Amino acid sequence: MSPARKDEKAAVGRPFSLPTAEDLLGDPRDDGPGLDYSLEEGSVREMGYAFVDLIAEYLQGLEGRRVYGPMSPAGMDDIFAEDLPEEGTPFSELVQDCRTRVFPNTMAIGSRRYFGMMNPGPLPVAIFAEALAAAMNQNVASWRHAPAGTAIEKRVVRWLCSLFGLPEGSFGTLTPGGSLANITGLKLAINRSLGRDLSRVDIQEPPGPEMDKLTFYVSSQGHYSFDKAIDLLGLGRSQLRKIPQDQIFRIDIEALEASIRQDLEMGLQPCCIIGIGGCTNTGSIDKLEKLAELSQRYGCWFHVDAAYGGAVILSEMYGPMLRGIELADSITVDPHKWFYMPFESGGILVRDGDFLRKSFLVHPEYYMEKVLQDDSEQGETTTNGQGRRVIPDPRGFHRGDKVNFFQYGIQGSRRQNALKLWLAFKMVGRRQYAAWVEKDIELARILAARMRRMEDFRILGPNTLGVCNFRWEPLGPDGTPRFNLVENDQLNRELQEVVERDGDAWFSYTVLDGRVSLRVNVENRCMEQSDIERLVQVICHTADKILAAK
Repeated sequence: MSPARKDEKAAVGRPFSLPTAEDLLGDPRDDGPGLDYSLEEGSVREMGYAFVDLIAEYLQGLEGRRVYGPMSPAGMDDIFAEDLPEEGTPFSELVQDCRTRVFPNTMAIGSRRYFGMMNPGPLPVAIFAEALAAAMNQNVASWRHAPAGTAIEKRVVRWLCSLFGLPEGSFGTLTPGGSLANITGLKLAINRSLGRDLSRVDIQEPPGPEMDKLTFYVSSQGHYSFDKAIDLLGLGRSQLRKIPQDQIFRIDIEALEASIRQDLEMGLQPCCIIGIGGCTNTGSIDKLEKLAELSQRYGCWFHVDAAYGGAVILSEMYGPMLRGIELADSITVDPHKWFYMPFESGGILVRDGDFLRKSFLVHPEYYMEKVLQDDSEQGETTTNGQGRRVIPDPRGFHRGDKVNFFQYGIQGSRRQNALKLWLAFKMVGRRQYAAWVEKDIELARILAARMRRMEDFRILGPNTLGVCNFRWEPLGPDGTPRFNLVENDQLNRELQEVVERDGDAWFSYTVLDGRVSLRVNVENRCMEQSDIERLVQVICHTADKILAAK
């Protein structure tokens, strides 16, 4: 610290001050040339400006580089093979490492030539909000440790609940992603079916055979996280019913009801019906109103996985495709998809916010929670580790004085992920978000129209949202298929792999109705029709090149 800064501190009259690290250990900058571990203003600004330049360089260079490099996993490991450094590395070298080793070997997410998974280029305001959240380093587990962070997350949750038409008593919590939200939704379904929650003191024994009778229902297009959830929650894989799909990859309603009735006849307990609000494979949206009706009829929890398609609720034009989602007991959302947030940013919204809290209510002594003294208040009593009676606040999250988010979900330590959402919503507004979503859907439909005009390609799936599935099936001169089904499967894989290797674009392939299908996802607020036309040219050129080699 410079003498001038020491004098400035001395001039501020304070009754008490702790010794600084410099006072105790000396100036850490004296330990090595060019190293500065302090939080001096100049050091922070220097690093910050360098990283801002690096971020801008990365974003500006996306369109001038390969979308995906042909590096092998072993080769990539070799690039980063190094021992743990014994001494520190100058900051300038670290910046250069990012530029020369990280950037060239990174998938070009955000490029207008990337048509892959649901991970669009994030909004700049959200990128810098991530840095701000890291600087403040708040643990949004309890109100006491993150008062502003808690209030911001409450507000973001209320915005989301309102968007989806949930009632005033609804609430939720942000999660790292949709998988944890889906697991939480199924846990809530189990609690409701068995009459269990952590706020009750009379639950000492495991649920036993009652747990084995619970059954869950999801489309065969459901996300893999439901398989994980069943295992993590101590259930058997056979308790998750994979219901067949209809012609446009939605859950077959008649088959679903038949499965429920069969389970009832066998003495089992239908527990949860899962609706898909935009499946990963095709973007298909289940008939959510019908599922809500069945859930009510058979006493099931109704969970909607809207991790991908939930953002269409922002659009007055396409929002009605999610009609019925407002009847859900719980909804999974994933803002790091179509809300253009950087990873991680997921969430679960619950119709009964108090039930969510009771399901995860614990009272660790070190969080210094308020102990209510009025035993006449409603709510179950619990006993903490010191034998002191703790009465959960019965007023609910929307009337209580504090929200401790560790009591609303699985996580303990929680990053301040709501900050980027809060800033983005305020900066962008619903109308602009809706316009981006609508444009992506329209571009996907333009792509489908282009593919339909080409006789060697066949559209698969409903083309409902931003996902377009199609299959390459080359025809001979007489108009009959040139290859058999298995050979066409391999041709479609090869087309994707050649495009990936050339680096001109990136899309994936999947399997629909047992056959390999090419899958293009349009999810980029910067994309234009010219980018779709270019993709069509890349696909056609690659197909011609493959056929010429046959």
